[in-house]
Parts: sequence; structure tokens; C-alpha cells
Amino acid sequence: MSTANAVGLALAVLVALLLVAALVYPEKF
Repeated sequence: MSTANAVGLALAVLVALLLVAALVYPEKF
């Protein structure tokens, strides 16, 4: 895996976690 792919995957996971957190804890956003 290249560095660009690793960074892209990390960003995708981070965004997915933020979306799930916003759905589970809407009062914090």
C-alpha cells in the first residue's frame, strides 16, 4: 500500500467515525 492510499484510507475512516458520532450523539454537534 502506498502512502497516499494509507492517508486516504485514514481520512475515510475518520470521516465515517465522525458521521457515526454525529448520528449517535447529535446533542454534541
